[in-house]
Amino acid sequence: MAETDDRPGYSFDPGPPPEASRFLANKGWQPAFSWLDVEPEEHAVAFSVAKATSLDVLGDIRAELQTALDDGLAFAEFQKRLRPRLQARGWWGTQAVTDPATGETAPAKLGTPRRLRTIYDANLRSARAAGQWDRIQRTKAALPYLAYRLGPSERHRPHHAAKEWLVLPVDDPFWQTWYPPNGWGCKCWVMQISRSRAEELGIDDSPEIDTREWLNNRTGETKMVPVGIDPGWDRNPGAMRQAAMMRLLEGRVANLSEPQARAAVRDMASSWLVQRVLAGRSGARVSIGIMAPDIADAIGNPARLVRITDAAGQKVGTKNTPVTTAVMARVSDAIAEGPMAWDRREGRDDLLIFVDGPEPWHVVLKNLTRIGELWVRTIHRTTRRKWEADLSRDGVEVLR
Repeated sequence: MAETDDRPGYSFDPGPPPEASRFLANKGWQPAFSWLDVEPEEHAVAFSVAKATSLDVLGDIRAELQTALDDGLAFAEFQKRLRPRLQARGWWGTQAVTDPATGETAPAKLGTPRRLRTIYDANLRSARAAGQWDRIQRTKAALPYLAYRLGPSERHRPHHAAKEWLVLPVDDPFWQTWYPPNGWGCKCWVMQISRSRAEELGIDDSPEIDTREWLNNRTGETKMVPVGIDPGWDRNPGAMRQAAMMRLLEGRVANLSEPQARAAVRDMASSWLVQRVLAGRSGARVSIGIMAPDIADAIGNPARLVRITDAAGQKVGTKNTPVTTAVMARVSDAIAEGPMAWDRREGRDDLLIFVDGPEPWHVVLKNLTRIGELWVRTIHRTTRRKWEADLSRDGVEVLR
């Protein structure tokens, strides 16, 4: 049985946009010394903060950003919560750090109030914009146009100001590049409008996008960047994540990098579409996990995508223990790297997965090697004692 809170619809108390929350929560990890080391395509699927090369530090920053996004915390509260954690880890002020690319050690600013403001603004604006792009794509049949709007800044970049009230179709290629935010501190946004409103305002021709050469001093690579957009902000992260999810839906997982695939299955596993599957009302087969290559080799099944159907969806959870979007995100993670066993008792060919945590879950997958498929059989609550009892049975082989 599924929850229904984040299906498209209406609510008098909607809380934070679930799409924005998922965009941040479903990212992987990308420790990096400099923001120049991480491409926009990588930022769309992995969380990164310059010079936060320790997963402990990166995890603290990410956890507080997620709380700020989900609970609507202002920057002052975000800083109040995060600063002591970073100071306790020694990630604060100016310190000598070693660049792993060059081996050189030099003073560098780590945690500062100004850096925290940049981290807060950049990540929350990107997540909200990506979440809005998800909603735009779902509602474009009724609201098929976007209008470029300036934010509340006192001063605006000239190229951004020139685009105020530019009106184009949702799927115009312009939005793949010029979808805000379009730079550090940019507060521009888009307004989704109806065809009649677009006609009132005047629908524009798709403008040519002028570019300039930009040299990445870290990599030595020269790229063409749109004039008026800061390097690193020249791609639509929501569109990149949706493109990865569509390739996943089409089964073209080989076309995705491992971080892209992981983010895509987490996006799918926690989406409203999977909630419809769990309610038995989608008529679709949806991928909710990706199997590690070594496990696929061990079980003799080339399939890496784990799918769920309406029929299986109606068998998961109970009225008192529903499978929520948060549970499905945990299931997706467990499929990728959680405890797993192979049950071949009495002609069975199932994979057993333990979803660890305060409320453990047990996932059973059908290993259909003959047709090269992996299907969810059931998902239900369990205990560690029951899991360990399953592992002790004859015919059950621990895979990891």
